Amino acid sequence: MTLSEALSFMRISFPTTLPDLEATYRSLIKQYHPDRNQDSLQWSHEMTLRLNEAYTLIREALTTGGPEAVNPVEHPIHPRIYSELQRAWHKIENGIHLFYTFGLENPHIRQEGPFHIKFVLAQKQIKQGKKILEQWKHEPLVPEDREELSLQESFCEAFLQNMRIQKIFVADGSIHHKAYKHYYNGSRLLDAFLKKLLFPEDYSNLILPPKCATLCQQEFLTVLLHFHQSTWVGEATIKLALLESFINLMNFRNDRDSFNRSFFHRF
Repeated sequence: MTLSEALSFMRISFPTTLPDLEATYRSLIKQYHPDRNQDSLQWSHEMTLRLNEAYTLIREALTTGGPEAVNPVEHPIHPRIYSELQRAWHKIENGIHLFYTFGLENPHIRQEGPFHIKFVLAQKQIKQGKKILEQWKHEPLVPEDREELSLQESFCEAFLQNMRIQKIFVADGSIHHKAYKHYYNGSRLLDAFLKKLLFPEDYSNLILPPKCATLCQQEFLTVLLHFHQSTWVGEATIKLALLESFINLMNFRNDRDSFNRSFFHRF
């Protein structure tokens, strides 16, 4: 692996610092962790090896050769954008982690004292991440960076929409009740999917069913296609948009890493 290939693999541009390099490494090593890739352990191993090689090369360049070791023409536009995308993603992840840690996917408890405070803090973190992304929307960016920014922003907005769902189920045996069963099953699968993929260390004991994303999608589509007169159609649409925005972001990151395998079909 050359230094230029290492920079491309880790999506780092000079000028950068050792703390930025370390932060990027920690983020990527989590992404490639075997717990997040139970069905692709060989891929996880290969990516970890490549990451360690890239990290070593860049660190050596920073401590010895410095930025002049890289042709500056290779990274002509906003060398800070990758660190900014990482900073935004860190905020978004923190908010989502807070949301799930306190069980705030359950709308019944969101207005209760300390839970409401945590709910507001979680929203604030995610909105801060979104604000960082919005500040870069009108800057000249290479297509790959612009696409990742757009996908992160779509996922961020979809999760905020998901957080705004406050509807409470009332059992009445009607079509709405039947639709809710599918909506509820899809919601549980979606929450488990996001927890496991975003925070594998915290949810290492959580077992996803085979083709979890597909099952989740089918449940929401059942509400939309077979219970289209139900009052749960709007909520199912929001959840489906969240699932699809997350899958699109993960597929983009896999493609960027030169492993053209569909994230969706892995789960």
